[in-house]
This record gives sequence, structure tokens and C-alpha cells, in this order.
Amino acid sequence: MKNFCVSLFFPIALLVNVSICFSQDMTRVRKVIATLSAKNMHGRSPAFEGDRKAATYIASLFQTAGLKPVEQSFFQPFTYDTQIFPKKMSLTINGKKMQPGVDFIIDPVSSSGKGNVEILYLDSTFFLYKENRTNLDCKNKAVVYDQKYYSRLSDLPLEVVQNIYSAACLIEYNHPKLTMGIASKPMSVPIFKLGTMDVNEIKSGRCSFQLRSEWKQNYQSQNVIGMIKGSVQPDTFIVFSAHYDHLGHLGKRTYFPGANDNASGISMLNELAYYYSDSLHKPAYSILFIAFSAEEAGLIGSKFYTQHPLIPLNQIKFLLNMDIVGTGDESITVVNGTEYSARFSRLDSLNKAYQLLPAVVKRGKAANSDHYFFTQKGVPAFFIYTNGKQKAYHDVYDKAETLPLNKYGELFTLFTLFVKTL
Repeated sequence: MKNFCVSLFFPIALLVNVSICFSQDMTRVRKVIATLSAKNMHGRSPAFEGDRKAATYIASLFQTAGLKPVEQSFFQPFTYDTQIFPKKMSLTINGKKMQPGVDFIIDPVSSSGKGNVEILYLDSTFFLYKENRTNLDCKNKAVVYDQKYYSRLSDLPLEVVQNIYSAACLIEYNHPKLTMGIASKPMSVPIFKLGTMDVNEIKSGRCSFQLRSEWKQNYQSQNVIGMIKGSVQPDTFIVFSAHYDHLGHLGKRTYFPGANDNASGISMLNELAYYYSDSLHKPAYSILFIAFSAEEAGLIGSKFYTQHPLIPLNQIKFLLNMDIVGTGDESITVVNGTEYSARFSRLDSLNKAYQLLPAVVKRGKAANSDHYFFTQKGVPAFFIYTNGKQKAYHDVYDKAETLPLNKYGELFTLFTLFVKTL
């Protein structure tokens, strides 16, 4: 555990003495990340109600850290539609059994299906020459094509596209990285995505597969929200946010741990809650801590919050959103850095003055995390994520045991220093 302070003169913006406090408990940080990314959390999605288990755990963290609910409960419930894949799943090509998450993933819009069918390979000439599309019957076939031609599907005549989607399943190969996502509802055919492989292994022969999708309509999830009342201006708020949901399952056995994305952000929320609950660091402004759900499904939890805020949005002085904060050995990126250039300069100057992180990179406006709908409503916000050698993202390799957290303390310190200047 780091728990010491160094008083340094801060010559940049406010000309005050700033006390740098390293007070994050790395044993606790590791425990939170490991708990949220464990198998019994089921990838923190509606699969096996993993998101509800995670929300209950986070509420207990908030309470232990000393936060209070804004209203009667830490939970803000809402509903949304989503598709999950927690049932049996298999793919075998020419006798070779593929492993979910390792050898293949599925397109999140995939529908249920099963079969033992002939492989129909579409080579480059199919996409380039009209004459190669005639008399082609895709029905009850496993249609295989290089993923680089996926973007060309929409350019094909409608009847050709309909023919392709009449297949028993589609198989895209040569994906450089198997990166999973989430969709709100199924389409018309199972779609399997394979990594880089020898085309001769899959251009002919037979394919057997089974896939069961489960479409959940009006599924109830919840944001988890706690607060600390400010000592000077309690009606003005600083908001720390991070999403806790992740990608769930591929079949019964394979799940996505989501350690960096975004158990790391939740652990940072928890450490900041402990920090500001300490009487030594009593904040002048009130601080709101929001753990959003359904970020992976399209920023649904944060959009719902901005439509049903528990405090008026115009009382938020600044929002800091943390999503993927488990590395940092290369840099951090600040989304909205170009939108709030003065505050970005302040953040960057703090980092340089105290030599915390290798670099602070400015990025423009982007709808890529839970800050977005706040800024659309006029709330100033940064979304900060770390960059490092560990590149696991939306895959089965984003595990607690391999997450380095090598600049975690420095980022924690940068957050607390920046808040002092607001």
C-alpha cells in the first residue's frame, strides 16, 4: 500500500502548495479487479445476470468506502434490449474443432442456427466480376470469405446479398484480432469470425456448427451511484465515472474477463472514493461517483443518466471518465482535450511538473465512452484511457493476472492534482 504525501510548490495555474498523496491500496486494487473479472461474474453482462452481481458488489464497495446514495438506493435502474450467447456453441471445420474466443468469435448480430453443411468458398473473383456470381446457390451452405471483402457486401446487388444471407452460416476468416462486441438484436444468420489462417484449410469440405443466441428485451440493468458531500460548495459537483459492464459469454464455458476494460476503471473509482472519504482530503465540492452499465451496448446507461439525472447537470463543474486505466507505460489519451484546451494544458502541465506519466496525448471529441452524452448536454468532461504494451481488448486475454497496473498510482495522483485546480 502506498500511503504518504509530499508537499510541493505548484507554479502553474493557481500558485498554491499542492500535496501529492499516494494513497491507493494496490492490494485492494488487485482484489477489486480480480473479483470483477472472475468467472463467477460471467463477463459482467446479462448472461447469467453477471451485470447484476457486479452491481451488487460495487454498491458494497461504495458503502464500505464511505459513500452515500444520492437517493434511497445506490442503484439507478433502467431497461434495454440486448443479445447474449450463454448457451452451447461449437464450430468444427473439416474435423478441426475450433475453440470459442481463441479460434473464433461470433458477430454479435448472429442468430441461432445449427447444421452440418458443405463449405462454399467465395474468392476475390466473386466480388470483382459479375459473371462469377451467376448460378451460385448459397442455401444450406457454409459461405466462407476473407474478411477484407466484408465491406464489399453492401455494394453487391440486393439479390446477390439475399443469396449470401440464405446460407446456413457465414464464416469470415483472416481477422487480425478477434475483437468481440454487443448488439441489441439478432439478424438472419449465424456469423463466425476466424483469425488469420491458411485458406486451404477452409476453402472446401464440410462445416458443422451450433449456435444459440438469446435476445433479451427490456432487460433491467442499473447504474451504481454514490456521493460525498462537499465541505464548501456542496451544490457543485465533480463527477468520476467508469463503466462496469463487459461482453459476457461465448457459450457456457468461454467468457470475457474485462480486467482492463473496465474493472480497472471501477477499481480507480473505489480508490478515489476512499481518498475523498478521508477527513484529510475532504473535498470542497461534492463528488459524485457513477459506475455505468450497458456502456458496451452503446453507452445506454450514461445516456439514461443524462436523461434522468439525480443532480441537475448544470451543477456539474467537470466530469472525469475512466475507461481502460490498467497500463500507461506508453501514455494516456485525453478525449475532448481539444474541446477544453485550457484544462487539457493544465492537466498536461501537472503531469510534466511532477513527472508522472510518459506522455499526455490530446484527442478530439468522440462518442467512444460514457462522457459523450454529458458533453452533448453541455457538461465539460474528459475521457481518459491508458496506452501500454499490454494490448488485450474485447478478447478472452484481458485478465486480471496479466494486467500490469504499472502507472496506476501516477494516474491516480494526476486525477487528484487536477481536481485541486478545478
